[in-house]
This record gives sequence, structure tokens and C-alpha cells, in this order.
Amino acid sequence: MTRQRVALVSHVGYDRYRHDDGSPFFHPDEFDITLLARPRDIAQVTPGQVRRCIPVDLDASAGPALSLPALVGGLEFDWVVATQERLLLPAARLREAIGVPGMGTEHTLLLRDKVAMKRHFSAHGIRVPEFMEISEPIQAKELLDTFGRIVIKPVHGAGSFDVHMVRGQDELIGLQRRGFAGPDRYEAEEFIAGRQFHIDSAVSDGVPVAASVSQYLDSHETFPLDGQIRSHTLDDGPDLDSLLAFNRAVLGCIPWFSGATHLEAFLDDRGRPVFCELGGRPGGAGIEAAFRYRHGISLLFASILPQVGRDVPDRGERERMDQPATGWSMIYPPALGRFRGYDALPRADWLLQLTTPFRPGDPVGQSRRSTDAIAVAAVCGRDSGEVVDRLAEVKRGIVVSITPE
Repeated sequence: MTRQRVALVSHVGYDRYRHDDGSPFFHPDEFDITLLARPRDIAQVTPGQVRRCIPVDLDASAGPALSLPALVGGLEFDWVVATQERLLLPAARLREAIGVPGMGTEHTLLLRDKVAMKRHFSAHGIRVPEFMEISEPIQAKELLDTFGRIVIKPVHGAGSFDVHMVRGQDELIGLQRRGFAGPDRYEAEEFIAGRQFHIDSAVSDGVPVAASVSQYLDSHETFPLDGQIRSHTLDDGPDLDSLLAFNRAVLGCIPWFSGATHLEAFLDDRGRPVFCELGGRPGGAGIEAAFRYRHGISLLFASILPQVGRDVPDRGERERMDQPATGWSMIYPPALGRFRGYDALPRADWLLQLTTPFRPGDPVGQSRRSTDAIAVAAVCGRDSGEVVDRLAEVKRGIVVSITPE
């Protein structure tokens, strides 16, 4: 059998691309992999896992999009795969440059560019916040005058980086003086008073084959010392039904899409769903582990399959689970300084994931992105209340040593 030649663009380690039983997503009998990744991830690849590795500076603001076609040179591929948010557009541009099938930039922009996506979904009848594209904060003055509170963020932002909640003209003028942190385009939008949710789905031709609805419990605006961001799945009830229906309506506006989606949405103060943004990729934090547990589907694998010409598995949620609720948390360092070690970590059969990314000697600075966490956990429970209690137990059980500098 002829192996499919795949260019895999990734900023997570290659060992993440595995099923629960440890078998690889890209079986070597079926796929010939060229891995484009950061040097530190390439260093972890076991000999024989992939055909070749090409180092890429994936942290550069514009570098990946500009350099991928030049880096692959005359190499021939059947598919280009990317599953992380910041790599979706570079991968789409690479497909177009080398002439392989898959989502191009026109469709990818609708799942990546916050202005383009709001225009698209609004035109299809989905309620979105009032918004405008801006090149400097002061251009949002009229929007702020209208709503009294707005959100300003990068059009291609990820990880809640450089998101600003503006509550008055003084804050807007202060932001104008400081300027934006990055070179991206920016947008300003109406602040939606209410509760925020994420809806994660495995999708086949614009139809969710499995979906989980979760409510955020914490602000995404800042990441304070000893703070956290948490969410938990909704228990049965009208809010769950309303948001599942909203998710179906949103996905129905992209009938050409198959893979994994991460929809951010609100229920406003009158209980009406409002679109925030939609990512055409798996959610981060503990979402992958929680979704696998609840539905028996890997969102990461579901994201890959259409990119190599295969169907998303049609499997629904598991039946008769004693602990069907799930939740996750990203826990931030308790102090700044130099990381020395994890002195204690929790253990429990309901702990689905505990990721501890810091290593002795790592500097611990103020978290600037939601992903700058000292630990990421996912748990299960009988209902949302038990999940929240278990997330608190996990946080209490993580003890770290950090030396001030």
C-alpha cells in the first residue's frame, strides 16, 4: 500500500498524536510524516516515528506563514495537517502554495479571523455582538459611548493574549497611550452581560456528531498569582438545550466543515444565546481529556481525519456513566521567581488529566496568556457541583516551590 505523504505542522510534541491505547494517530504503515515543529519538540521525537523533521520558529509573529512553502522546498505531499489555532492559516496557505486538497484561506479565515467570522455568521442570522475593526483604541470611542463597556482584542488572537475590558473613557485613553501589544489587526465589540460558555464538538459536514457544553467560572481578562480559570459541563436543563441548539445553528452556517470546533458563546442577561467566536480546532486546557472521557472521541483525532481525506467517526456520548459531568482548570503560579519543583500533586481515580509543564530552574513570570499555567487538570464527577468541588481539591493538592528573585 502506498503511504500518504503528510506535512504535519505542530507546536505540541509528536507523542500527543496518540490514541488512548498508545497507538499513533499516523500509523507508519499508512502515513509518511514530515514534521514541521519547534526544535525543542523535534528533539523529543523517537527515531523512526517520522520520515523527516524540519525546524520552524512557530513563535514568530509572521514567520510561519511566510516561511513554510520555502522550508518544504521541492518536497511533495498529499496532505497538510495542523490542529492548533495559530497554525491553521499557515497550513491553509501552504496547501494553496503546493496544490494539495483541504481547507484554503477563504474558509479558514471564517474560523480564525474574528472580524470575518462575525460578518459571516451575522449574515446567516446568528446573533453576534456589535463590533468594529480598529487600528487604534480611540477609534472605539463611539462604540464605548453606546454600550458603556466594550472588549478590545486582536483579530487573530489566541490564549486570551492582549484582551482588554474597557469600562470607560479613562480606560480607553489609557489604552490609547499604551498602545497595542502586538502587530495584529484589532477589533472592538460590545460587552455581553451574562454568562460565558464553550461548546466543543466533533463535526461532520456542518453537523455535530458529539458535543459538550461547559460554563466558565472565572474571568479571562487577567491571570493573577494563585488564580485559575475553570469550567464545568452543564447539567441537564433548559440552558443546555438552548446552547446545543445554538451550536447546531452556528455549525449549520459552515456545511463545508468537518473536524473539531470550539465555540465560545454567551447567554445574555435575558437568557438568549450570543455568538462570541468559533475556532475550527480542538479546545485547549483539559477539554481534550474531558471530551474523550465523555464521548469516546478524541477531538484532536477528529480534527486530523478530514485533513487526510477521512471521515469523522460517528459516535455519540457513552451511556449509563456514573460520573458523566466533567470540568477542567488552568492553575496559575502562587509566586514569581525561579521554579524549584512540585512538592505534592493530587491523585484520584476521577482525575482525568494533570499536566505539570514547569521544570526545575524555569523562570516563573507574570502569566500573560491563559496557557501560562503551572498546572492543567481535568476531572469527572456525578454532576457539576461535584466537579467544582473536585477542581478545588486538585488546586489545594498542588504544592510547588518557587524561589523569589
